[in-house]
Amino acid sequence: MLNRIISIMLGLVFFLGSDAQAQLAEPTNMVVMDKYVGADAAGTGASVFREYFMMLQDRYEGKSNPASAWGIYYESPSVMYRLAAVPGAGMEGVLELQQDRVASANAFGTSEQALFGAAWKGRQTSVWAELGSLNYMPDDWDYQTVSGNPYHSVRVYYVNQGEQQDFENAIERMNELSHSVGINDLMMRVFRGGLGTMAPVYMLRSSAEDMEDQGRKTTAHRAARESILAEWQENNRRMVAMSRHVDQMSNYRMDSLSRAPANR
Repeated sequence: MLNRIISIMLGLVFFLGSDAQAQLAEPTNMVVMDKYVGADAAGTGASVFREYFMMLQDRYEGKSNPASAWGIYYESPSVMYRLAAVPGAGMEGVLELQQDRVASANAFGTSEQALFGAAWKGRQTSVWAELGSLNYMPDDWDYQTVSGNPYHSVRVYYVNQGEQQDFENAIERMNELSHSVGINDLMMRVFRGGLGTMAPVYMLRSSAEDMEDQGRKTTAHRAARESILAEWQENNRRMVAMSRHVDQMSNYRMDSLSRAPANR
């Protein structure tokens, strides 16, 4: 656990201290994301994962310290995510949250330690900066808006080193094109991550009520963009060309396992 904290902190120093940072969109919030991989593809570990986070909910009952709030997102029977807002901003907030988690884990009893060990096969922790100026959200949105739309369509772009500015410009252009045809129900949040790697990673999370709602919006948005289709497709092509790899997935927030589910 200590090595993980140190790794995250060093990555954050690199991220915030980059010479290119001043030219890029300013972070508005920081988020710690843990990707949990279950014990097997059949999903028999899902019930243990549920048991673990129900146990954590009991441990944090009535508390409001940094590590006491999170959202749990289901991707598949063997892959889930925990997203937690960082208190404050920057390195201090990340360290505060991680120290809080360590203190809680150090107080585990024997049965809780066994549950901790059985809940997943692996965990990957990453830190993300939300780029509020690149979000595409209603003017009056808040985190309750996100909470009311638990289905998330996620795209992750692994951007080539040195092309961050051009990529962020392409996100801005993508938003301008959508605004130009009157799309007003898209809810997309943009995050920059990839801390500790040689090149940045961008995560775009679009929210909807459920899969059917997302499908209806996608169909309506595609029809609205017919008049700008060539420019829209060219901008998308540029975003892909600037990326080493692009992942696309969907996940759904499980409020029963989340604490303060509007927290992210």
